[in-house]
Amino acid sequence: MTQRAVIDIGATWIRGGLVSVDGTVTQRLRIPTPKIGISGVVVTNAVIGILEKLLPTTPPGSGVGISSAGPLDLTSGSIASSPNMVFDRIDLISPLRERFSRPVSLINDCRAGALAEQAFGAGKGQTDLVYITFSSGIGGGVISGGRLITGSTGNGGEIGHLYVDGRYHLVCGCGGTGHFEAYASGNGIPRFYRRFCAEEGIFIETLPDADTILSSEEAVPARFRDELAVICGRGLSGVIAAYDPKIIILDGPVVRNHPDFVSAMIEQVDRYLPMPKVVVSPLGGDAPLIGAGVAAFNGRGLKEDL
Repeated sequence: MTQRAVIDIGATWIRGGLVSVDGTVTQRLRIPTPKIGISGVVVTNAVIGILEKLLPTTPPGSGVGISSAGPLDLTSGSIASSPNMVFDRIDLISPLRERFSRPVSLINDCRAGALAEQAFGAGKGQTDLVYITFSSGIGGGVISGGRLITGSTGNGGEIGHLYVDGRYHLVCGCGGTGHFEAYASGNGIPRFYRRFCAEEGIFIETLPDADTILSSEEAVPARFRDELAVICGRGLSGVIAAYDPKIIILDGPVVRNHPDFVSAMIEQVDRYLPMPKVVVSPLGGDAPLIGAGVAAFNGRGLKEDL
């Protein structure tokens, strides 16, 4: 079956694989995202190393799909000033085209996730959906009226930077305060928990990770989860008010590993507009990879397509 080589670049991992036209992912590879080096070229070289292993099993001259955490600069084909990555700039399209002489599609990972869900996942056949991932950060992809919302620079749908809180004033990785990502992402939850405990007069000697906080049966984490659910309810309410989707598809370790918390955040949604269906992605964390494949097959994700 015809396949495309795909890469998903996240703050923690770079994943690679082959995606077939029916959305099946095969021959998976994964390496930690480089965090040490003189420039973002170390990330580019890591991507090249994965593609060297994948491309021999794809048709000659076939396209490569790259999904990545943003923001993206699609004019230059690079990741630019991502709040969750070490390097200020990571060039991708030009060096990959030069190295492999193939078309390269670059698309935000959550926009890719939305394409995957519409083609093969919980949003199959839907014309109005929102995909939200709760991972190292929080990202979103929106399909409205059957069209993927990209914005003027390809970065439309940055749900993680919706304003959700004016009490705790947590600082987001982008430098803003009160942003959704600063509270409810995998990186943000422990920091929010520290601030919550400080306001409760509780000293924390060792800060637990997000999974531990969301799984604990102790009283303090339980109270914290109630507060976190309120924050998440505000974020989802903002998404519903902005996009009026038919379905919201949640993804990422925070929600995949903690379905009870998903129910808690849904209970906090402001019902100003009709409540859409809210589900956890059935694609098992592969939506950004699959969506990169959709982009590669269709030639999407390039500046000239926006």
